[in-house]
Amino acid sequence: MKELRPIRVYLVDDVEELRLLVRIALEEDPSIEVVGEAANGRLGVAGVEETQPDVVLLDLSMPDMDGLEAIPLMRERAPSARLVVLSGHEAGRVSLEALDQGAMRYLNKAADFDAIRSAIHEVAEMEPPFTDERFSIVHRMWAAYLNGMVDAVLAELDPDVVWHPTPGGRELRTSEQARTCLHEAWSSGRTMGPRAYGVEPSGSGLIVNGTLEMPQAEGRTETPAYWAFCFRGAKVALAIGVARREEAEQVLRERCAA
Repeated sequence: MKELRPIRVYLVDDVEELRLLVRIALEEDPSIEVVGEAANGRLGVAGVEETQPDVVLLDLSMPDMDGLEAIPLMRERAPSARLVVLSGHEAGRVSLEALDQGAMRYLNKAADFDAIRSAIHEVAEMEPPFTDERFSIVHRMWAAYLNGMVDAVLAELDPDVVWHPTPGGRELRTSEQARTCLHEAWSSGRTMGPRAYGVEPSGSGLIVNGTLEMPQAEGRTETPAYWAFCFRGAKVALAIGVARREEAEQVLRERCAA
């Protein structure tokens, strides 16, 4: 019987006390081994290259090379490592940027240690490829949406896009229908607030997981969501939001052309 080895984790954060707390919390799990740590991005890149860990847990705001600069270098020098950001910044534009640079998951430092350990186990089980250049298309589209730029959103969509951005919402079948929907949302003040926390290639498309803040009668509520993205060339051909990961995988199997 093959012996299972622990998940090898490398920590990169400029706050020594936080690194110590995270190391202690991780090593409470016998299936996780912390193989090294660094206090800035530059040292982190060198340490990751040397140790070739399974998972890198890194901050973004650091001296002498921040996390956004370090991520693509780590991806290049340790291609088998899964990169997980542990940041003090709320998810939004910064999480999109981190995921676009090559991170697989984005966690806030307010997350409890169980959530951090769970994320490490989840990404450690994933097989390559860990990144997909097409996420840049999603990044541009979401960034444009967050900035209220309707035309820039539509520029990333195929004219015959199938767009179903919210679980349980209506399905739109052209970019013009998407334009009308976006204008109605902004003019009524009922805009959604998507936040991305993870991305991974799946079949012929991508799955992006996160949360969706939506206006309700009692205020705005934030719920977990998964988005299945398919592409036609350099455009989004299908974008469907669902409530569960299994549903996103099913969408890609049934509706995303190889």
